[in-house]
Amino acid sequence: MKKAEKELEAQFGNEIKDLTFSQGKILIKLVYRETGNSTFDIVKDLRGGFTAFIWQTMARIFGYNLKNGYDPAGEDQAIEQVILMIEAGAI
Repeated sequence: MKKAEKELEAQFGNEIKDLTFSQGKILIKLVYRETGNSTFDIVKDLRGGFTAFIWQTMARIFGYNLKNGYDPAGEDQAIEQVILMIEAGAI
């Protein structure tokens, strides 16, 4: 687990650190879209409930919510449309 975490940090760490506020919120939604689990649930499963609680608390301080889901027919409809266009090769 630690090895995989270090590899992911090496591969994506700088990009994630450079995300804007809006990009961070979209990333949380895309994680849910791709996995069917909230970011909070993933952290809880991999690192434990207390760690997930700490990350959620920190996220809330900065205006994020790791428990957010993804609603392709509702508030996330614009994101879903862009994803479908990308997958279709339109953009």
